[in-house]
Amino acid sequence: MLVSLQYDPERPVDAEDWLALDEQERIEAVRQYHRRSKIRLPNENLHAITHAAVESQIASGEYPVRGVLNRLMKEGLDRHDAIHAIGSVLAEYMFAVLAQVDFDFATEDYVREIQQLTARSWRKQAS
Repeated sequence: MLVSLQYDPERPVDAEDWLALDEQERIEAVRQYHRRSKIRLPNENLHAITHAAVESQIASGEYPVRGVLNRLMKEGLDRHDAIHAIGSVLAEYMFAVLAQVDFDFATEDYVREIQQLTARSWRKQAS
């Protein structure tokens, strides 16, 4: 698969370029970044999917993710860790959807949780 975008989570993606890629290309761009950086992951695919989903939410402006990302960075997280923090909330919802056939994804719950997320709370959870 040829990916025309070299992803770096420390730099914002160009929203138009990012959204022009199909989902698999976005995931592969994230995967390639982690491989280039020699970052070993327990589940490379899930990690790349989560990164790509958060970046897509930032690029599309569909949720208030961009504002949360900026706030987390002002609180001291680098951009990559801020994406991980938001991704940790998103991953909880992804797991719930997969685990429960009748799970009702409540957008307002996701939005509320990411808005309540802080650098401090994420660091505490991540340690």
